[in-house]
Amino acid sequence: MATRGLWVAAFAALTGLSTAMAADAPVPPDVVVKSTTERLQKEIGDREQEFKSDPKKLYAFVDEVIVPKFDTKYIAQLILARHWKTASEEQRSRFQAAFKDMLVHSYANALVEYHTQVKAEWQPLRMAPDATDVTVNSRLLREGKPPLPIGFAMRLKDGEWKVYDIVIENLSLVTSFRSQINSEIKRTGLDALILRLESGQKLEPEAGQPKSG
Repeated sequence: MATRGLWVAAFAALTGLSTAMAADAPVPPDVVVKSTTERLQKEIGDREQEFKSDPKKLYAFVDEVIVPKFDTKYIAQLILARHWKTASEEQRSRFQAAFKDMLVHSYANALVEYHTQVKAEWQPLRMAPDATDVTVNSRLLREGKPPLPIGFAMRLKDGEWKVYDIVIENLSLVTSFRSQINSEIKRTGLDALILRLESGQKLEPEAGQPKSG
């Protein structure tokens, strides 16, 4: 599967992210990921034709259900790296929103196409009782292809576990995009990059970028 296809498959697995919260404690990260997979996959299946005929409804669905489970500000900070420190608050906010919209628009249609082609097999969670940063590991089972290891890096924020990176076969979504975006900033500047994203132009994560740290 091509690099873009790997991220699409990972994004498809994120239909398992739940908004459920316990009254007195955060839902464990693996439970957050797994608990509503079946329900959301069923909704995507039931609404497949609706989503295909009206992409705006699909984008709204993805934005409402999946995006809140990402720490989008932290992701933007990780991707911009040193440029985050020198960026204005307006630039930070615009980049965060534009990058999020690019991901939603880039992968939402593929999410519908791939939802019946992959199945997640979840690995036991290894987490200390006081942990605030964990990785939920799984394997994506694909017909006629070897299982694909995928990890959801999550951190505890405001009492809720949120995803801040996806790692597939030791390739990080964050570091892959960071390499390309930093090259774009060096070439044209941060404002030009933001305008490019806001105009609807898409970026693809670069292959060959190992997980940082």
